[in-house]
Amino acid sequence: MDIEKLKYYPEPKLTFGSNQATEDPRDGLMLFGPNEKFSRTSIKAGVVGTSEGIQLYKDFVIKLQSPIISSKKMYGNEIQIEAQRPSFVGFEAIYGIEWNDEPILTKQLLEVQINAILEEKNKKKRTRSLVDFYAKKIIESKQKDDKRVDIWFVIVPRNVYIKCRYGAKGEELSKKLDKKITMLNEGQFSLYPDYDEDLKELEKLKEDSSDFHNLLKAVLLKNKIESPIQVFVEPTLRFRDKLRNKEYSDDMKSHLAWTTSVAIYYKLGNKPWVLNDVRKDVCYLGLIFKQLPDKSNKQSVCSAAQMFLEDGDGSIFRGNIGLFKSERAEGYHLDEKSAESLLGMALDDFQESKGYFPKELFIHGRVKFQDKEWKGFNNALEARKAETNLNGILIKDTRSDARRKLKIFKDTDREGQDNNYGIMRGLAWHIDEKSAYLFTRGYIPRTNSTNHLETANPLYIEINRGNSKIETVLKDILALTKLNYNACVYGDGLPVTLRFSDLIGNILTATSEWQSEMRQFKYYI
Repeated sequence: MDIEKLKYYPEPKLTFGSNQATEDPRDGLMLFGPNEKFSRTSIKAGVVGTSEGIQLYKDFVIKLQSPIISSKKMYGNEIQIEAQRPSFVGFEAIYGIEWNDEPILTKQLLEVQINAILEEKNKKKRTRSLVDFYAKKIIESKQKDDKRVDIWFVIVPRNVYIKCRYGAKGEELSKKLDKKITMLNEGQFSLYPDYDEDLKELEKLKEDSSDFHNLLKAVLLKNKIESPIQVFVEPTLRFRDKLRNKEYSDDMKSHLAWTTSVAIYYKLGNKPWVLNDVRKDVCYLGLIFKQLPDKSNKQSVCSAAQMFLEDGDGSIFRGNIGLFKSERAEGYHLDEKSAESLLGMALDDFQESKGYFPKELFIHGRVKFQDKEWKGFNNALEARKAETNLNGILIKDTRSDARRKLKIFKDTDREGQDNNYGIMRGLAWHIDEKSAYLFTRGYIPRTNSTNHLETANPLYIEINRGNSKIETVLKDILALTKLNYNACVYGDGLPVTLRFSDLIGNILTATSEWQSEMRQFKYYI
């Protein structure tokens, strides 16, 4: 390896209250408070759940008002963990607003009714019934209640999580039933009208997700519920693992408090932090492709994009559904028309909010851009007479790409070495002027630890289209790993443009005829 091709990129800083900057979001929030202040002094919360779930919510809120001390034992000995997972100092102390344990609206559900729904053997049918059972309370509140909430907390029992998520056990729609549905649509009715009605109901479920979280969010977005949703599984409110129901260690309890509080504050419409050193009028677009839940139609893929501005604002755009699979089985590619439409929505949104088009736009994807889709992107610019410098960036996580594996090891036998954590986050190996490896995972001096469990694997980054400099692209991507408002961690392994692509794709494809003008990123996490 040519050592001259190695370069270190300093850790990007974040800006908090009073325009103060730190590397670690937890430091910034504790010392200076959030970057954007909430417009009111308290949160107006609505809660949907069983009587037990509602009480667990109240207990959880009370616990988050007081400090949660981070500590950890290994082999019976107390170890220093404060740098890696700092203690949580209390919600109001950090964010400067009151979170009362008594919600302004409470919608109680009977556990016996939930359990009855969960007896349904068909996975999609029970998930849809349960989602409708919960969503009805929130939709009716919009129509009937005078009070308006800032955020809805949906509390679900553990058995809902076990039985209504991806991978849960249950019956699928059989090929025999699928054939009968096809015959019904072709006009071949049975002798029993009720049976035909049942088949029509099952047909609607073909395009539904069997995951409660994703389907609920999609249904509420479809019904234009403007208050964001935070779903809690009951064990989480007890500071326990929702799958194994095992109690968290003290350091994980504080971590849960940090992560939950940041996500809630962001969903209230406020950015906890923003990037400190950013170039103005630049935006980043991450492409999303997701196969539809209807397994009988494996060729149809939904396209979408998530756009992030330099200040952290995020928007989601759902594109066309089509046959986007590459002929060479290397991934998904847009056709020319779909590419023009998708980028056009993003450009229009940027222009509507700023009054002008971006100076630079970086499109992040997991495969190289083809001529047809790049032509579509340029068509969108030309149609709007936008003088935007467009760049296409390929980003591959080498953990799942054997062709681009790269490992770099640090010599820890040298005098003065004080850790055995390997190379630093921010190290890059430049291949040429258009491509490089970037270690977004690695040793972090501030925490004296790492943000990974195995030997660090880098991202492979390539400027596939455009004339930007690789140094600029690497700095941007490293900074974008610090815009995950759904957690409170030092830095992610992936930039936010790609970090949530699977989650957002799952929500966008969770139900049929999905359309929503509610594009803010806060509704999708």
